[in-house]
Amino acid sequence: MARFCGIFGLDKLPAVPAGDWTDPMKESILRIINLFHILLVELAKLMIVGMVVIVFANVFMRYVLNSGILWSEEVVLLLCVWFIFISFGLGIKQRLHITINLLHREKIAGWLNKALDFLTEIIVILIGGVMLIYGSSLVKFTMTSIMPATRWPAGILYLVVPFAGLTMMLEAILHIAGWDTYDRNMDEYLSGERKFKDLFGGTHG
Repeated sequence: MARFCGIFGLDKLPAVPAGDWTDPMKESILRIINLFHILLVELAKLMIVGMVVIVFANVFMRYVLNSGILWSEEVVLLLCVWFIFISFGLGIKQRLHITINLLHREKIAGWLNKALDFLTEIIVILIGGVMLIYGSSLVKFTMTSIMPATRWPAGILYLVVPFAGLTMMLEAILHIAGWDTYDRNMDEYLSGERKFKDLFGGTHG
């Protein structure tokens, strides 16, 4: 257990009075959530590399060696779908999805801005819930089908849909709760400006 805490930095939480037990618990939850997001980012990177390598290899074999990789299109499609849906949750975390402001936020009352932001997060939660519920049904329905080239269950292709919905709901709930998830630190880590051990703690960017 001590080794587990050391790996995730849970043993470095600051000491707090007995009445403030929620602070270390909150920090522990945020550390786990941020580690989860880092794993998603690294997984997305691997998927991009995988798509490029498979497509390049297939083109080379088809036009140079007069052969091809039979399963290439199915695997590339699988990686592409998973990459897109994984990016949904990451986009919600960093608020990277396209938004349209009909009015300047500076010209609207503060309480109205907060109300609209809250409504946005509620809509994200509802969409995530739809993806979770109906995505799970879709996976269950398609697991009995087999993809022709790879012979894998077709449900693998859609397995990421409920997963992405759950991630979106989690991010929206964190936004509503006002928890500082240290987005700026994650940006610096992903750009190489910050080491992994220094990732947690800091300011929200």
